[in-house]
Amino acid sequence: MAATTRSSDSGRRTLGAFVRSRRERLSPEDVGIPDSSRRRTPGLRREEVAALSGVSLSWYTWLEQGRDIKVSRQVLASLSRALKLSAPEIRHLYRLGDELPPDLGKAHSCPGADDRLDAMLQALEPNPAVLLDHHWDVLAWNRAEAGLFTDFGALPVERRNTLWVIFGWEPARSLMTDWEAQAGQVLAQFRMRADEQFGDARFTEIVADLLAHAPDFARFWQRHEVADYRAVHKHFTHPRAGRLALRQSKLIAADDPRIHLLARFPADERTKDALPLLVE
Repeated sequence: MAATTRSSDSGRRTLGAFVRSRRERLSPEDVGIPDSSRRRTPGLRREEVAALSGVSLSWYTWLEQGRDIKVSRQVLASLSRALKLSAPEIRHLYRLGDELPPDLGKAHSCPGADDRLDAMLQALEPNPAVLLDHHWDVLAWNRAEAGLFTDFGALPVERRNTLWVIFGWEPARSLMTDWEAQAGQVLAQFRMRADEQFGDARFTEIVADLLAHAPDFARFWQRHEVADYRAVHKHFTHPRAGRLALRQSKLIAADDPRIHLLARFPADERTKDALPLLVE
């Protein structure tokens, strides 16, 4: 119990120090407060931030001091506006306040794949590789990935999605040797993210489309299973390359953590020799 208390105390102190640092970087002019006086300390005064945030001076002082007080999402939103926080700073503030960061609008749009990431996809051939966004939408792919699955460019844009390929694209059931296990595992990872981003229109659209058109999806969805990503071996029976055993790795793009690079590498010599058949 003592360790938990120290950890909580440390978290509150970190939150207070972060808020104080954001307060001290602002000037009265930054927030529209006329001020002609000389200030002994940099930045806004505590009472000014308290007033801008709609909280009492005592409560705000306790916050900076790391006291054991309740910090609601509404107050975090007010502090974000008062302190003119950037999107990364807002996410950091919410996490320090032990709250799920808000959707800042940008997340509903599909990020793009830049030339560097696209070049990395091509350099990985004949290993299949694909770029996915946080909705599991397919942004870009190399020839090996298209050879393993399908020409994603021929799919309607709204169905260029990993969940649609697994549940709504009929050949997936014979291609993926252990389809039932793979489908459940991927959906559990998707479910965790979709539930955390409740109200995200793209997640809602994907689920509604699959419920309406994909056999078996409702059966999996009703389980409410969730899981973190873990690297696993996946097995395929490909019509041209035969039996494939692939180990999967995922990397997150440093400049946009919504973009994931998913690469598949041979797990045995037979697969290594067969992979070039995917790009012929």
